[in-house]
Amino acid sequence: MTPNLRRQPSPQPTFPARRVLSPLTTRLRPLAAITAALAASWLCAPAQALSLMESYQTALANDPKFQGARYDRLAGAEYEAIGRASLLPNVGASYNYSKNDADRTIISQNGGRQFDSPQYDSKVATLSVRQPLFNMEAWQRYQGGQRQANYSEAKFASNAQDLIARLTVAYLESLLAEDQLRLAAAQRDAYYENQQANQRLFDKGAGTRTDVLETRARYELAQAQVVEAENNVNNKRNELSAIIGVNPGALERLAGRVPELALTPATIAEWEQLARERNPEVRAQSHSVEYSRTEVERNRAGHYPRVDLVASHSRNNADSLFTFNQQSTVNSVGVQMSFPLYSGGGVDAQTRQAAARLASSQAELDASMQKVLVELRKQFQLVRSTRLRINAMEQAERSAAEAVEATRKSVAGGQRVNLDVLTALQQLYTTRRDLSEARHGYLLAYLRLHAAAGVLDSDGLGRIAACFTKSQ
Repeated sequence: MTPNLRRQPSPQPTFPARRVLSPLTTRLRPLAAITAALAASWLCAPAQALSLMESYQTALANDPKFQGARYDRLAGAEYEAIGRASLLPNVGASYNYSKNDADRTIISQNGGRQFDSPQYDSKVATLSVRQPLFNMEAWQRYQGGQRQANYSEAKFASNAQDLIARLTVAYLESLLAEDQLRLAAAQRDAYYENQQANQRLFDKGAGTRTDVLETRARYELAQAQVVEAENNVNNKRNELSAIIGVNPGALERLAGRVPELALTPATIAEWEQLARERNPEVRAQSHSVEYSRTEVERNRAGHYPRVDLVASHSRNNADSLFTFNQQSTVNSVGVQMSFPLYSGGGVDAQTRQAAARLASSQAELDASMQKVLVELRKQFQLVRSTRLRINAMEQAERSAAEAVEATRKSVAGGQRVNLDVLTALQQLYTTRRDLSEARHGYLLAYLRLHAAAGVLDSDGLGRIAACFTKSQ
C-alpha cells in the first residue's frame, strides 16, 4: 500500500479542497497560506479589483522615477531664461564709504612747501546699466538655452511614455503570473484526480503500481511548480507595487477572449513616419543636435566684436584727496566697443571641439532613429503574428481538452494506458499557459508599438484597459 498524500489548498476557490497526505506538505504550508490569501483576495475582486487606469493614476502621483522626471523638466525649463539673461540689461549698484587719514605736501610756485594732514570721509554711490547692442556669443547662448529647454520637454514626454509602458508591463506580468499560478494549481488538481482514480483501481486489484507511481511523480512535480508560481506572483506584485506606491491588492483580469485592437495607421511605412516625427527620444536627440550646433556658433563668436550701451549715475563726496571737501554728481551715457584680436588660439580650438561634438551628436541621433525603427518593425510584426497565434492557440486548447477526454475513455476501454492520460494533461496545460502568454504578449506588443511611434498616451492605455474585466 502506498502512503496517503495530504495535498495543499488550491489557490483558486473553484477547486474543491481535499485531504491528501504529501511529504511536501510540512515544508509548503507557509506558501500555501500565501496562496490561500491570494485566493481570498480574488473572492473580493468584484468590488475592489484595481483597474489598469486606476493603477496609472496612482503611479502618476507615486512613482519615484516619474517624480524625478517632473523636477528635471522644471529645471530644464529654466535654460531658456538663463540664456535670455545674456541679452537683457545688466544693472548694478555700488556704494563705497571709507575714512581717510592723509599726509599732504603742497609746493608753491616759489618752491615753498606746506604740510598738512587732512582727515576726511569718502562716499561714492554709483548706479550703472549695460545693455548689449551686438553680442553674437550672447545670442547663441540664448538659442542654446531654447534648445536645452526643448530637450528637457522631450525627455519628460519620453519619461511619461516610459511610465505607461513600465506600469502596463508590470500589471500584465502580475496578471500573467497569477494565471500561471491558477493553471499550475489546476494541473496539480488534475494529476491528483488521476492519482486517486489509479489508487482506487490498484486497491481493487484492477490497476498497476506503475500507474500510481507515475501519477504521483507528476503530482509532486506539479506541486513544486505551484510553489514556483507562488513566488513569481509575489515578485511581480512587488514590482507593480514599487511603481504605484501602494499594495495593488486584487487586479482586473483579461476578458475571456482578447478583442482584436485596430492598427491605425495600417501600414508600416505610416508607422515609421510617425516615429520619425513624434518619438520623444528621437525628438530629444534632435534638440541635442541643435544645441551642439549653437555651441559651435557660440565658440566661433569669440572672434566677433561686442558692442554695449553703457550708462551710469554717480554721486561722489571727497572720493579722493584731490576732491577733498568737494561733492559731485556725474551722469554718463555711451557706447562701448571691444574687438578680440588674439586669444592664443583658444577660440579656434574650442570651435573645432564643438564641431566634433556636433558630429558625435548627429551620429547618436542616427543610431537612435535606427534603434526606434527596428523596435517599431519588430512590434508591428508581433502585433499581427501574435493575433494569429492567439487564434491558433484557442483552437489548440479546445483540441487538447477534447484529447484528454478521449484518452481517458480509451484508457477505460483498454486501448490506452495511464501515461497517455498524463501526456494529454501535460499538453493541455502547456497549451493553456502558452495561450495566456500569447494574450498578454499581444497587448504588450500593441503597447510597445505605440511607444516606439511616440503616440502612447492615456487614450492608448484606455484601449488596452478595455480588454480587462473585474475578477470574479
